[in-house]
Amino acid sequence: MSRLRSLIGQSPAIAIATLALVLSFVGGATAATVSGHGTKAPVVWHQLTLTNGWKYGGFGSFHAAYYVDASHIVHLRGSARIGKASKPVFTLPSRARPGHAISEIIYASGGIAAAISIGTNGHVSVFDQTDTDSAVRDFTSFDGLSFSLG
Repeated sequence: MSRLRSLIGQSPAIAIATLALVLSFVGGATAATVSGHGTKAPVVWHQLTLTNGWKYGGFGSFHAAYYVDASHIVHLRGSARIGKASKPVFTLPSRARPGHAISEIIYASGGIAAAISIGTNGHVSVFDQTDTDSAVRDFTSFDGLSFSLG
């Protein structure tokens, strides 16, 4: 015990770092014990049907799909290209529609600033800063987009 007091007296920073390390292990074990009840349900992605001439985006990306998690968050993934400008890419089913209209920034071909609009009717449209929506029509990704159903 006297060695520990001597170490703390000589280098408080080492003592604090050691204490933080010990507490992080204890906290991690507690979190693992609490969350370890039961097994996680696997994520089931539901394919979306592209409309208005929109096609799978290719380039090894996912096909357009969604899932709703246990917290009622809708997650999107996939890509699309070539469709009609200003027309919905797909329509979300009623169980995955937002309670209010949503607009988010998305990735489009060439790094052009683009956006996605998700209506309460489930229509999902994309647009960009060009007059023809050429960037989103060349390639649009939905990966990483999510929104709350509430």
